[in-house]
Parts: sequence; C-alpha cells; structure tokens
Amino acid sequence: MSEQEHIVTLQDENGNDVNFEHLMTVEHEGEYYVLLEATEDTDDCKEGEAIILKIVRDEETDEDVYATIEDEDEFEQVFEKCMAAMEEEDMMAAGMTMEAVLDDEEEDEE
Repeated sequence: MSEQEHIVTLQDENGNDVNFEHLMTVEHEGEYYVLLEATEDTDDCKEGEAIILKIVRDEETDEDVYATIEDEDEFEQVFEKCMAAMEEEDMMAAGMTMEAVLDDEEEDEE
C-alpha cells in the first residue's frame, strides 16, 4: 500500500484542500471515527497535530462524510480509545522488536 493511500484531503472553511494522514479508524458505541494527522500547517491546524472526526451518513447524498464531534463526553471517550489503540500498537511494535532481538541473540549463541 502506498503512502498516498493513507492521505485524506479535506476542505477548510475557505474551500482550500488540506491533506491529512489517516492514522486509524475506531468504533465507539456503534459509531465510527477517524484519527487524522495534519501533513501541513493551516490556519486551524499545525503539521503533526491530530484531529478526530465522526463518520456520518449524509442524508442528501447517502455518502459517508466526516463531522466534528460536538459532544465533549463523546469526544473524550473516543480520544481515550484512540490513545489506547496507539499504545497497543506501540507495545506490539516494541514486542515484535524485542522478539527479533531475542531471536538474533539465540542465533549468535549457536
């Protein structure tokens, strides 16, 4: 999968295209949310900052669209899920690295 496949282009309030990297999609109480990271500085977001948007169905077009999360409690709960998922990914990556190190040590002993 190429890096371009992880890029999501949104429009800011001025109609300018803004690129974000899709980091993950999480489910919370039957709804889906995306965690996106800015790939460039804009008026509203600096490069490297992340945003969480809710995936909702546009009734007019019957297509999925991203919406701002208005409810603070909902946002906090989704934020916590994103943080937990990222920690789990980090632990898995570290565990895989540790396994590779142990495998290398075993090979060196033989």
